[in-house]
This record gives sequence, C-alpha cells and structure tokens, in this order.
Amino acid sequence: QPGSNTYNPVIAQEFYSKRPLMVIKRILRLASLTAVFNSGLLWDWLVLGKLLKDEEYSALRRNEKQRAKDALVLCEKLGPTFIKLGQALSIRTDILPELYALELRQLQDAVPPFDSSEARSVLRKELNVSDLNAIFTQLSEKPVASASIGQVYRGILKENGKEVAVKVQRPGILGEIALDLHVLRVLTPIQTTLQNAVNRQKTTQEDIDTAVALVDEWGRGFVAETDYRLEAENTINFGDAMKKRGLDAVCAPTVVENLVRDKVLVTEWVEGTRLDRDASDDVPRLCGVAINAYLTMLLDTGVLHCDPHPGNLLRTTDGKLCILDWGMTLSVPNDLQYALLEFIAHINTENYDAIPQDFINLGFSPENVSLERLQSSGITEGLSFAFLDVKGVTNVMEEMSRRNRELFALPPYVLYVARAFSTLEGIGLSIDENYAIVQECYPYLSRRLFTDRSPRAKAALRAML
Repeated sequence: QPGSNTYNPVIAQEFYSKRPLMVIKRILRLASLTAVFNSGLLWDWLVLGKLLKDEEYSALRRNEKQRAKDALVLCEKLGPTFIKLGQALSIRTDILPELYALELRQLQDAVPPFDSSEARSVLRKELNVSDLNAIFTQLSEKPVASASIGQVYRGILKENGKEVAVKVQRPGILGEIALDLHVLRVLTPIQTTLQNAVNRQKTTQEDIDTAVALVDEWGRGFVAETDYRLEAENTINFGDAMKKRGLDAVCAPTVVENLVRDKVLVTEWVEGTRLDRDASDDVPRLCGVAINAYLTMLLDTGVLHCDPHPGNLLRTTDGKLCILDWGMTLSVPNDLQYALLEFIAHINTENYDAIPQDFINLGFSPENVSLERLQSSGITEGLSFAFLDVKGVTNVMEEMSRRNRELFALPPYVLYVARAFSTLEGIGLSIDENYAIVQECYPYLSRRLFTDRSPRAKAALRAML
C-alpha cells in the first residue's frame, strides 16, 4: 500500500541498539572518508584562525571555495544517503554558506549507476516473471538516468507496443538509508556541540533536540521517496488535479498502474527537452505554465512537488510542460494556504503591522513569541523591495533567518517554492532579459482570490483592492 515505507527513529534506535557493531563499522567508515575534509576545516579554523589570531577568519573564507568543492566530492563518496542530504542542504543557504550550497547543487543529476544485471534481477522478482521478455519486447541494456534511490531504463511494452520508462530501486537502499539516518542521529549532538563551541555559544538540550528533529524530518521525507507506490499515486493525483482545473498545458507521465510494485515504477516515456536546454520561443510561456502549476499546488491542491530542479521540467514535443519525479512531496494544509494569501495581500498593500502575525501563521516564527518583539526586531524591514524578484525574496529571508535565529526560520515548503521559482526565473531570463516572474504570478493570484468564497480569502481580496 502507498505510504508503507515510513521512518520511525524510535524503532530504528531499538533495532540498532542490538547491533552495535554494525553502527560502529559505519561510523568508522564515515570517519575514514571524512578525515581529510575535517582536517582541512580544523586547519582553517584552529591554525589559521585561532593560533595565527586571524580575527576575521580571512584565511578560512579564502579556502572556502576549495572546501566546498571537497564537500561535493565527499557526498558522492559517502553514498546515496549523503547525496540526498547534500541535495537537501543545497537549498538551505540560511544554514549553509552560499559557496557550499552552489557546489552541492551539482549533485542533482550525476549519480553512478548500479549494475544492470542487479536491476534486471529486481525487475524479475518484483514483476514475478522468469523472463522479462514476457512484459517488454525491448529494454535498454544500460540505464538512461541514475539517481540516489534508483535508475531508469527505456523499454517497450509487449502488450501494446508503448514506449515506457522503467524505474528500478537500488538493491538494499532502504537498509542503507536506515543505518545512515541512525548514525546521523547519533552524531548530530556531537556536531551541534562542536558548531556552537566554534561560535562560542553554550549548547542547550533544546539546541540538540532541534537539530535531531531536523534530521528526523528530513529522514521521513527521504524514506518516503523509496515508496514507489506512493510516487505512482502522487503522479496520478497531480495529473488528475491539473485536468480538473483546466490546466491542460502541464502534465505528469502516465503511470502504467498494473506494473507498479514496491521497487518498480513504470510510466509512459515522455519525449521532450529539458526546459533549461530548449531554445524554443515558447519557453517563457512554459515557465509561466510551471509557475501556475506550482501556485496551484501551493494554494489549491495542497500537495507540493519537492524536486523542482531543471532535469525534472521537460518541454514535450507537443509543447506541453511535463513535471517528472513525484517521489518527494509536501502537504500544505488549508490554514497555511490562507495564511500565504493574507501575507501576499499585506505585502502588496505595504501593511507591515500585520506581517508579524503572518510570520507566526506561516510557521516562520514561534507561536509563543510576542508580536511586539517581532515588530521591534526589524525583521520586516526590506520586504517591500525584496518582492521585485525571487532572488530578492530569497536573499532577504535567508538574511533574516541568519540574523534572527530565535525569531525567524524558513520552513521547508518555502525553500522548495523558492527553489522552483528561482529555477524558472533563471530559465525565463536566459531567453528574455525582461522576463518578470512576479508578473506571471498576478493572474493566478487574482483568480484564486476572486473565486474563493471563504471569509479569509474575501478579507485578503479586500486588502488587495
């Protein structure tokens, strides 16, 4: 059943507490692989910074570009869990230096494949056949794409001659992820304490609990990505939702439902070009289509696609936008959707007195913080000019998060939307230097407010008018 692959840190703790040698072996392996990288960081901070009394840490910053490149290579060496962790951190410039984030974004596409003989063995077992020719008249010898959880082959179905994409999960990946997540939980308190020591801050139990909670939250999302039945369901639901709303210019691959298994997902083969590599005149239009799709997910359907890198956005041969890879999604409840509409209305009308309450409603700020403290902290300053473009929004909010960690933090859904819009803005600007993503948002927001009869939507509309 969809949703059967779930991450439970308590059960994992019980399981691995009875297998300490397995945990120790993995920790030692990680220590050996990270030793050179960690030594470099220690040299930059302790020797160049402390012993040479470099108060500004200029040497550390001078070496940061190389250390960031080293971090990219290190993630690839550490395996699928750390590749996915690097991908997740690549959009967290509020907690990671920008140079590191930029380097880690290269992890999106290039992951070494596993052996095709293993993939065919998984296919035979999952599809319950001794000969794959019973299902496919043709199946590519090598994968056409490889990712941290699985890889994709191109094939032709025997029953109808249709061309399909066959996604096969890496053997043993779930056990590998579970062990690495447990190890991360074990090491997180140590890492948090060391990081606070570098910043000359005392580590509290709350600091450790918060850091471990972040690992758990990310772990739940990562484990959910291994659930191919859930991915199939997400793919089908998105396609149905777009058709229901009349958004015919955007689609997801059609799922071959009778060939969905725990470790195998078969969909139609989508012929097209990556949106960022297509020279067609209608690419800016398709960027607008994508923006409408993401706004619809965020403010209407409540299920957000969380992997919006350029490789997952295709311009099909018939001029549609196809969004690939629905393994990772995020739920956006109704209350949050209305809070976003209210926030947009207050920004648009420069009603900054209402922003502190918006921050609490949106999950940017803790519920127990006083509105007066938020207002006096100055975190609402600069919002008006920031909303001219995506980069402005992202930069201001990340800076707010860095300066006011106790009062302001960026929830995951904001980071995924910012990443999607930033990707689309970059593609649009590469074709048209006058492309303005904010202008693309207004038609959808206007329709959303005019057609929603709820009291909160009506109030937001009145504020806008």
